[in-house]
Amino acid sequence: MHLVSESSGWWDMRYSSIQGHLRPYKIVAKRATTINHAFAAAIAPSDHYDGTRVKEAIKLLGQNPGTDLRCVYCDAPAKTWDHVFATVKQTRFSGFGHRLGNLVPCCKPCNSEKGNKHWEAFLHRRGTHSQQRVDTIGAYLKAYDVQDAIPSHLAEYQELEDLKQRVLELLAEADQLAARIRGLTADL
Repeated sequence: MHLVSESSGWWDMRYSSIQGHLRPYKIVAKRATTINHAFAAAIAPSDHYDGTRVKEAIKLLGQNPGTDLRCVYCDAPAKTWDHVFATVKQTRFSGFGHRLGNLVPCCKPCNSEKGNKHWEAFLHRRGTHSQQRVDTIGAYLKAYDVQDAIPSHLAEYQELEDLKQRVLELLAEADQLAARIRGLTADL
């Protein structure tokens, strides 16, 4: 049995954790979110990387771009970038993209916990709400004038949504076929 030291930040694996592996895999259930995000990311507006502009953005967040960045929500060491406004809302492209003003340094726990929640409501719920933090993030958002750009009026957008639906339907069809194969091979 492989044991991992508790001091490393990881916990020992328990025998019951195998439960998630001892059941049929569902393609659609496990990948629908991934598909929705992939389709949204494909049309989301993005900024070109400009180091000077990124450094200015980091300074607006009250941080020094020459040092390790901190999570804007809790001040822990940042390990990822959070989309202040998620790229997907209710399975569709939200209108917000991969742009300065919509990306902030974030720790992994805050990024995961925040999900699609509004950033200020998340701060309140988390207990890290302060007027200074709200003002800093608010000024950052205002400086880059983050606005949604939902292209739902475009015929091409609806065509893309239709393609996404077809992909999800094909995955559901594959799930049905996989279940039949499991049934046919269960006694082998």
